[in-house]
Amino acid sequence: MRKLIACAIGILMAFSFAAPGNAMPVASGNNVHTFQAGAFEAHDGWYSGEILVGWHGNGNNTTDLTFTGNTGDVVATPFTVESNKQREGAVGVEIEMTAEEQEVVFTLTRVNGKSLTTTVEVPALYADTVTTHALRTAINPGYYYSGALIDAGITMTAGSVDKDSFLAKARVTEYNGDVQGGFGNFGWDPEKSDYALGDGWAMWNVVDAYVSDADGNRVEKGQYVKLDIEWGTRTVEAGNAAERYDVPATRAAWYVGASPWTSYMSFATVDLEIEPTASAPVGLLDADFVQGETQHDPLFDQFQLSEAPGGGMAALYTPDNATADNRRPLLVWFHGTGERYNGGNAGGNLVGNRALSFADEEFQSALDGAYVLAPQSTTSGWNQSRLADMEQLIQSVIDNNHVDPDRVYVGGLSMGTGMTTPLITSLNEGAIDFAAAMLVSGGGLSAAQAGIVADKGIAVYLVGNTSDGAANNQPAALENLLAAGADAKMMRYPAGPVFDGTYYYGAHDSWNYVYNNLVVDEEGVTIFEWLANQRR
Repeated sequence: MRKLIACAIGILMAFSFAAPGNAMPVASGNNVHTFQAGAFEAHDGWYSGEILVGWHGNGNNTTDLTFTGNTGDVVATPFTVESNKQREGAVGVEIEMTAEEQEVVFTLTRVNGKSLTTTVEVPALYADTVTTHALRTAINPGYYYSGALIDAGITMTAGSVDKDSFLAKARVTEYNGDVQGGFGNFGWDPEKSDYALGDGWAMWNVVDAYVSDADGNRVEKGQYVKLDIEWGTRTVEAGNAAERYDVPATRAAWYVGASPWTSYMSFATVDLEIEPTASAPVGLLDADFVQGETQHDPLFDQFQLSEAPGGGMAALYTPDNATADNRRPLLVWFHGTGERYNGGNAGGNLVGNRALSFADEEFQSALDGAYVLAPQSTTSGWNQSRLADMEQLIQSVIDNNHVDPDRVYVGGLSMGTGMTTPLITSLNEGAIDFAAAMLVSGGGLSAAQAGIVADKGIAVYLVGNTSDGAANNQPAALENLLAAGADAKMMRYPAGPVFDGTYYYGAHDSWNYVYNNLVVDEEGVTIFEWLANQRR
């Protein structure tokens, strides 16, 4: 489409050519004889110069200036006619440089309707250094490298890149220094052995590439490129367990240690090399590609990490709609054995089994916005000795945020039930008044404990698998709760591995049913809906 400009004669100011539908009137005489681009030079991403206009006679008429062919913006500074003796002027022009060459044609239409044209050849903007950032994404099975964000530092337009514009390879090193590279169960997928490049390196299969903003969102024009790669894991049912196979060089965190009690979900590091191909924007072909900081899952960055009382860490998510006049519920969630804090994995409990789910759209929508507090224990784990610490932490979050004190919920998985139970049965002066609790993949309540829970009016949901030895005490706990008059229910899954509709897990991993909101009672109420309905 032809693009045009508008301005008022005699006022010296800058005008953008972006708005169509208007011509820019340029002062001149009746007989324009010169219309020519002068010298242009590049500076700060713009190609700047002048277009000279010359005429015979008095400069008391106007002619229309328009242009076509630009990709970036064009900004013009019109000239002023100071006297009738003036016979020429120069329109200042700045053309935004992009990753592609541009041929911008300016047209001047004289009073008699005839036109003069002049062309400005705008060179492509070349980048000296391009910074690449590996991106991580959490799914229920774990944490993975899912692509990269390229900060080109030059303006590119949509369509100037595609999946064939870049080649990428990576080498991943676990927290303990081991380089990933083995094929097989809980390793690289044998079906993708041709991805391996040797010495721990593997090809990243780029499935899409597009111009984006700094957050990786598609845009029509920008200085970033988002690379989406093939990533994640493939799982296969294996008795009461599951076999799993990762896309090579994509697993970003895993359990590192010699035994279950000495293993911790810890972040890996990645060496990433990206290079442009011949189909990449010409402005990137000679650039130096350097690796920048690896970026967390966007939901991870929405949690505020801080030190917890008594040791370990605490991660807090704050909903956007929380205000003094709109107090929101709080869910406190305790992780299992493998997600303890070991000094180098702050927030590992958010991605070890995707507690990030509670900050995701489905849970937040079900509760119309909720705070999520995810404490991370020291290597000693969760037990009665941390009760006062956790009560202090939870009360601090309630006091210092817009939390509805009548809708404070608590839950935990596996070892995390060993912190949930002391909290809901606490008789301390600082005991928290919970409205509901979830005991997942573990947990047991004696008759005396069930009586305390019933007296407090805490609703309880037990979730487990009949093949999971850690959940063997759940049926007895339910019986004790109901006998005490508590509001309690249980979802007991049949023998076999856990399956969330996409991935298989071991029988212990019933928390995946909770994270995916798959737990549904006999009346069709999901566990998220059940929780949202609980009030003290």
